[in-house]
Order: sequence, then C-alpha cells, then structure tokens
Amino acid sequence: MKKAMKLQTKLTLLIITVVFVSISIIIFFVASWMTGNIESKARTNIMNVAAMVAHSREIVDELEAKDPSGRIGPYVNMQLKNLEQVEYIIVADMEGIRYSHPNPEMIGKNFEGGDEYRVAQRGETYISEATGTLGKSLRAFTPIYDAENKREIGFVSVGTLTHSVETAKHTAILYIILIALGGLTAGIIGAFLLANNIKNTLLGLEPEEITKLYNEKMGILDAIHEGLVAVDNSGRITLINDSALNILHFENNVNKEHIIGQNIEEVIPNTRMINVLETGESEFEKEQRINNTIIMTNRIPIMNRGKVVGAISSFRDKTEVTRMAEELTGIKKMAWSLRAQNHEFMNKLHTIAGLIQLEEYKEALQFISDVAKIRNNISRILTENIKDISLSAILLSKYNKAEECRVKLKIDEDSKLIKLPEYITSEEIGSLVGNLIENSLDEVKNDGTGEIYIKIIEKEEMLYIKVKDNGPGIPKEYWDKIYNQGFSTKDGQRGHGMYIVKKIIDEAKGTIEFKVDKGVLWNITIPMIRGEKFD
Repeated sequence: MKKAMKLQTKLTLLIITVVFVSISIIIFFVASWMTGNIESKARTNIMNVAAMVAHSREIVDELEAKDPSGRIGPYVNMQLKNLEQVEYIIVADMEGIRYSHPNPEMIGKNFEGGDEYRVAQRGETYISEATGTLGKSLRAFTPIYDAENKREIGFVSVGTLTHSVETAKHTAILYIILIALGGLTAGIIGAFLLANNIKNTLLGLEPEEITKLYNEKMGILDAIHEGLVAVDNSGRITLINDSALNILHFENNVNKEHIIGQNIEEVIPNTRMINVLETGESEFEKEQRINNTIIMTNRIPIMNRGKVVGAISSFRDKTEVTRMAEELTGIKKMAWSLRAQNHEFMNKLHTIAGLIQLEEYKEALQFISDVAKIRNNISRILTENIKDISLSAILLSKYNKAEECRVKLKIDEDSKLIKLPEYITSEEIGSLVGNLIENSLDEVKNDGTGEIYIKIIEKEEMLYIKVKDNGPGIPKEYWDKIYNQGFSTKDGQRGHGMYIVKKIIDEAKGTIEFKVDKGVLWNITIPMIRGEKFD
C-alpha cells in the first residue's frame, strides 16, 4: 500500500510551486518590458544626440566650410565623452565623406553601411540597424542644414553598438533572475515555516487522523446520555449533542446545524455560561430550570494560554436522576409503609380483641365502623380528588406514619388536584408537601394531642396549599433563617427540607408565607400558568 504524503510536505510543495510559477510569470513579463525599454531608451537617446549635433551652430558652420581647420572631430569627441549609450558620432557631407569618427584614420573616408541613402537623398530622420567599421550597430540619422535652413549640407549618424544593447539587456535579465531567486528562496523558507506552524497548530496530526478523531468525538458525544453544549468567547454555540436537545425538549425537527453559531442566550436562556466566560470560574452541580426541565449542570471555562476562549456545559435531567433514585429506594419505602400499616393494624386488632373479651360487642362494632369510615374517607380523597399518583402516595405514607406516631393527620375533604401547574413536576409537589408534613410531625406531640391539617385546592389560575399544625411554633429569632440551606433546630439533621421547599416554589414563581399562632400555618400559592407577568 502506497504511503500517503504528509500534510507538511503537501503544503511545502504547494507553496513552493505557487511561488515558482508566480515568479516565473513575473520574470517573463518584467524581462520583456525591461529589454524593450532598454532598446527603446537607446533609440531615443541616439536620436536626441543626433538632433542636438545636427543643430549645433559650430557643426553647421564648419561643415558648410568643409571644416578647413579640422574642428568637427575634436568637438564631437569632446561631446561623446559626456554621453551614455553612444558609441560614435559621425558627421558627413552630402558625398558621404566623414568629418568625425572614433578612429581618426577613418576621417576623410566614405561613410559605410549603405543605410545613409534616405538621409542623404531625401533628408529623412530615422533609425536603422547596419554594420559599419565598428561593427553591427543601431544608427540614428539626422540631416544637417545650412545656417538659413534652405539646403541640406550633410548628415549626422549617432550609433550604439548592438552588442552593447544586448549586454545591457542581459545584465538587466540577470538582475531580475537574481531578485527572483531571492524571492523564491524567501518563498521556500516561508513555505517550510508555514507548514511547520500549521503542523504544530494541528498537534502534528494528519488530515486523516483529524477526520478519524472528529468522527470518533461526534460518535462519543451523541452516545453519552449527558447533554453537552460548548460556546466560544463570544457566547456563540460551537457544539451541542443529541442528548442536550432531548433533555431540553427541543422539537424533533430542530437541526443541530441550525443551532450552531447562534448566541447561547437566544437558544437556551439563563444558562449562566456567559457568566462563566466573564469570570473564568467553574461551577459544579448547579441546579436550574430550563424549558420547564430541572437539570443538574456543570460549567467549565475553556482556557488557552491563560485566556478564556470558550466554555462547555454538561448537564443531566434531575427528574430522571430522581426517578432512578426513587426506583432504587422504592423497596425501602414500601417496606417501611408495610411495617407502619402492619403495626397500626395489629394495634386495631388488639383493641377489637379486648372489646370482645370484655363482651362490649356494640363498642367493638362501632370501633370497626369508625375505622372503616375513616379509611374509606381517606381513600376517596386520595383516589377521586388527588389525581397525581406521586402526591397521593406521599399523603398516604405520611398518614400511616402519623397514625403510628399517634398524631391526627386530617386531609381536607374539599382538597382537589386534577393537574399540576405548568412549571412544577410530580416529584417536586410530592417533595414540597412531604417536607412540610414531616416538619410538622417533628414539631407536634406524640401523646395523642398532636394534629396536622392539610388542604390542597386547584383553581383556574392558582394552586393553593395549606398546612397547619398545633406544635409550639417557630421561635421569632429563627424566622429569617428557616429557608437557609443547612439551618436546622433539630439535632442530627442537615436542614435541607425548607430550603428545598423554598427553591421549588421560587422556580415555579409561587409564594410561601407562614404564620405562628398556636402552631404554624403555612400558606403556599403557585400559578397554574407562568405567563409573562410571572417571568
């Protein structure tokens, strides 16, 4: 099997290729432009020099007189020293006899090259390429007129050797190539550095390995039962798994790709992940309600070089956890309830047996009738009026415990609960009522005088719960502390009951009040529908 090329090698070769092709294209166009510019500059230069010499008053005067003193040659040679890219300046008369030449021996001889015809016969100004005594060259021809500009008396030929022009072109191309090689070298070094930086950024992983890890990660995220949500430092969602959508009860047609990129507060309000981004502090096992679901959540900032670059939250449905715990502990509750009922049943049997032994048959029948009536009344209230099974079970369990403790627990016959408020669960209403009754059981006397009264009324807009006992009441110095977590007036207890009650009521946007008057009266109201006015 052929080994795949590494990402670093691919990037290096790609960048070098791109740089090489780019520089090659640049060299081609720049070299073409520069060589053309060199030749054009040479042509313009020799033409300008030819025009300057042809209009020189001294040249005109001397040529018109056939240069008797031989001044044209020295004058032209002196001018030639100050000119660049000009190899020679030749002044000739109409017969082609030279009056100046770089080689003094050529002065007085005929002009060579054969390209002087147009200037001598027609008086044209032009540039041609021909071979003379100095070799092949570019030559600019300009006619010389007499002082009155009426007749042509000769011409000027200014030339630069073709070899010199080609040498200038080659030198320019060499400079371009050297610069290009420098750019290519810089590109190669940059390619290696960039490829190495990308490799380090990717932790040395190849694309195939990254793809494999990504697929594994997504498979793991969707397989776990905990909800996961991650955001970047701007609060935009970068990751959310299927469990999160299910726990938060998003609609089935919600697309994860549509959620990705949105602000977390717009999709899942009150997540406190923005607070984690701002503070950089982790939060563990925090309880909150989102989309009418109570969740236990952990929030952890994502750090990079000491800076918060995002945050991730993992959470689970508290009701599911509670339900599992109740299933695990259900056998214990059932055993306790059966024990309480058995104990109370044996007490009643002993009472009946004693009445029969005393031959108090009427009293025995009346006792049986009273017990049956009370039981039937409790059963009717719990089965017909209280439709929530969990709450009915809690009330029956507390009723049996109250009887065992010799406490009279009275459930108002007008009590009614058909459906729960919108933002409260069966487990929460059971926990709320159970904690209040348990607190009252701890407060009242167990000498037969203890009484607890409970009334639950469901109306169109509100659910009302009233719990009253005839215990000693709550000391005034504890009134401001009873809802604090961990506070308790009883030994061996951790003081979580009233804290849980208050938290459930607050999350349901309800109210709780108590009044101390020959015991404690608790009044609780919970809205059936938590509309905007309660948010």
